[in-house]
Amino acid sequence: MKRKDYALTAVGLVMFVLLFVFAEDFSGGFSRGLVCCAETVIPSMFPFLTAASLAGAGELPPRIKRIAEPAARRLFKLPAEGLTAVVIGLFGGYLSGAKAAQALYSSGRITQGQAQRAAMFCISPGIGFSVTAVGGVMLGSREAGKIVLISVSLAAVILGAVCGLFPDNSEKSAPILREKTVFSRAVVAGVSSSASAMLTACAFIAFFSGITAVIDKRVSSESAGALISCLVEITGGCVSVAGRASLPLICAACAFGGVCVHLQIFAVAEKVGIKILPFYICRILHALLSFAICAFIIKLFPISESVFLPISKNAALWSFSAPASVSLLLLSALLILDLDNGKKIC
Repeated sequence: MKRKDYALTAVGLVMFVLLFVFAEDFSGGFSRGLVCCAETVIPSMFPFLTAASLAGAGELPPRIKRIAEPAARRLFKLPAEGLTAVVIGLFGGYLSGAKAAQALYSSGRITQGQAQRAAMFCISPGIGFSVTAVGGVMLGSREAGKIVLISVSLAAVILGAVCGLFPDNSEKSAPILREKTVFSRAVVAGVSSSASAMLTACAFIAFFSGITAVIDKRVSSESAGALISCLVEITGGCVSVAGRASLPLICAACAFGGVCVHLQIFAVAEKVGIKILPFYICRILHALLSFAICAFIIKLFPISESVFLPISKNAALWSFSAPASVSLLLLSALLILDLDNGKKIC
């Protein structure tokens, strides 16, 4: 048995003991994570994940490809098809860019090196999380959410241009175009794979919300607890810093994404083979760039201090019931099981 196998066993046993000792705190955080999934994550992410799958499996019309090709090559060193992952990644939510990159790679429209590079910077909280969740619900100002979206998206574009300066040797080989997918099969495959990714994402969020709840109760410093929350699970982290941190700091946290999001990205883009060290360098650079851009924007266009009200002013985020969230997860699981156990149609 390898050393990493021993480490996994040790981590599992320690986690089992800790979760048993702090079961009440973990359960409370886990329930809040499920509620957050039902109220915010599933409605804002599932449609975009499905769109990412369909866009990655499809092909751009020749006229649009000719127009987009020069910009994609010069700015990101990607083919025109790669812009699909960029656009969806910027506005669709954390997982959608990586999912689109994997779909493009699986369909043979971009190389593995290009898919790896796209998955490094096509990461953004998206419109649903930035404007609705962070801005409208947590901060009480959709204008603040729009600033977060603009800042993180601009930072991602700059980061993508920087990443384009370091293409991988494997990107020189042309991608092998595979057989075109039948439309009906692509729709079924896109919805089912998105349901699977969504189920995994919600499980991650609920689990890490429980862990964060346990940590929060044991950390005496409020600032340290908020920092840990942002590094571990971004949704709960934004809740903990809303009303306490400046908008540029919240923006930096959203750009970084948190370990929970990172693990989901690794799972969604498993075939791409994302390299961990470059990935985290990009996450840190993305956070720093987003902080600077957001600070510059609010200096030019000051916003009302009302955006820094505590989240208690916007308690609607937690008005959804936990049983409803569990029902949504079970429906997704049933869909996946039904597709897996039935005839292979894709």
